Amino acid sequence: MDVTANLHDCQHCSGTGTCTNGPEASSCYACAIRNELPRWRRSNQQGLMCGSCGGIGKAEPLTERMNKRIAPMLAVFLCGILVTMIALAAFLKNPYFSELLAFSSAIVVAQ
Repeated sequence: MDVTANLHDCQHCSGTGTCTNGPEASSCYACAIRNELPRWRRSNQQGLMCGSCGGIGKAEPLTERMNKRIAPMLAVFLCGILVTMIALAAFLKNPYFSELLAFSSAIVVAQ
């Protein structure tokens, strides 16, 4: 699978990778939290890495990130549900176990 990313200039740091959105061109509070600074050092910091883009100056849109992650997460969730259903049907000696197994195995193998 060929995965490409459409990166755009980060609007938070204007594409520089360094946050200057705080008072007097210092880093903002959100970027100080993202850089894991202790509470007493979060104000008046200069030159902190931008928390929105990770310091690279380019950001990936949220909808594109979600579109790339939802399909694999849904596949994992669906496989987990189907394997659980097969196990429950086997333990409870369900009369429809063979049909459930045939249905589930086709979906799980395709994932």
